[in-house]
Amino acid sequence: MLFCLAALISRAQFVEQPLNYPGPGYWPYYISIADREHVWVGTIHENGLPCSWAVHTADGGNSWILDTIPVPGMPLCSSIACVDSGTCFFVFTDALAGGGSIWKTTDQGDTWANLTTTQFSGGYANFYHPFTADTGVAMGDPVDGYFEIQLTFNGGATWERVPESQIPPPLTGEYGYTDCYSAVGNSVWFTTNKGRCFRSTDRGLNWDVVQVFETGDDMFGVCFSTEEKGVYWGMYTGTGELAVTSDGGATWETKNFLPGTMIMNMCRVEGFDEGYVITAWKNYTDVYFTANMFESYQILAESIISTGEVNFLDATTGWLSGGESGTNEIYRYDGILTSSEKRLKDPVTLSILPNPSNNVALVRLPQNRAEGLSEIRIYRITGALVECLPVASSEDWITLDATAYQDGLYLVRLVNGNRIEACRKWIVAH
Repeated sequence: MLFCLAALISRAQFVEQPLNYPGPGYWPYYISIADREHVWVGTIHENGLPCSWAVHTADGGNSWILDTIPVPGMPLCSSIACVDSGTCFFVFTDALAGGGSIWKTTDQGDTWANLTTTQFSGGYANFYHPFTADTGVAMGDPVDGYFEIQLTFNGGATWERVPESQIPPPLTGEYGYTDCYSAVGNSVWFTTNKGRCFRSTDRGLNWDVVQVFETGDDMFGVCFSTEEKGVYWGMYTGTGELAVTSDGGATWETKNFLPGTMIMNMCRVEGFDEGYVITAWKNYTDVYFTANMFESYQILAESIISTGEVNFLDATTGWLSGGESGTNEIYRYDGILTSSEKRLKDPVTLSILPNPSNNVALVRLPQNRAEGLSEIRIYRITGALVECLPVASSEDWITLDATAYQDGLYLVRLVNGNRIEACRKWIVAH
């Protein structure tokens, strides 16, 4: 029993950090990392209530500060981006009126300045990205017949709207999404509800567009690991399908990743030219890491309660949003990302028949599992270990007896040493 519990603890790479919001329903939704100690968080309320907090830490999440940004109306955070430990930009829209405003601090949140006046009036502000402390691009939905893209060259003191002639025209009913963009070097990309990807290679001065998916309206995400290699996916399709590019987004190739799952979010990881951390959902959120453009992956966390927002600075510094549990948590990554270990083309899987089960169930063991001592370990969804069953290397099937189990959801894991080779959710219903 002690051996099994030790193996479970070794998988706990995301450590919960309470944010201590003053009430329930607040979600840490946007994450921007300055360094290992300094992290900024944008918050929303699950019921759309106004919220203009700037949440940040200066000690790696051991303690958090909640600063109030004096945004009028019904503020709804749509994006955040920090430059360093003291300088951060927060983008807001109004939950009722739309529009947008961009706020900036240079003193770790003690004071805030509104950088915008009439910008985004009649539209909707989606994000701001700082290329440097002075140079940045802000993007909003179409106004006057074309996407509103504003540039600054002095840290937001003044703005210049990109002319219509330098932006491809929007399709009928086309718009962007809050924080659905990626930027590497001098390049920036954003997605639209029509499956298109807009791209600029000169910090937002000139744009082109490519049709990536022909699936109609959806919420699409984009993430680039370098200025050439990137990924584009639909968040609500639930198929696990995504598209990858190796030429900056000029052409795309579709592939299946984790079929049957809803890909929620992903981020690049500094130091990995083809590396991404991905969050995906079926009944709960699972977290994956690929170091080679989705050819293989590692499982970083399974069945975690999260809205799916994730951001990594490097192989040892990453954060995952909590939310949806009423405990107002955020998760700090305490592991080290390395090369992938599980092949997509030859997956290690197990199946349970029948599922749901009311008495006896059969577990079919994977044929390509690792050699050596293995165990089937059964956990409650809360993480409590229920039972360990030894597995001989020659066995193809193993029997589970559910007669004494309480009704509910369980996790059945095949473990070899301290490594989880496969996992399957199991429902017991008498």
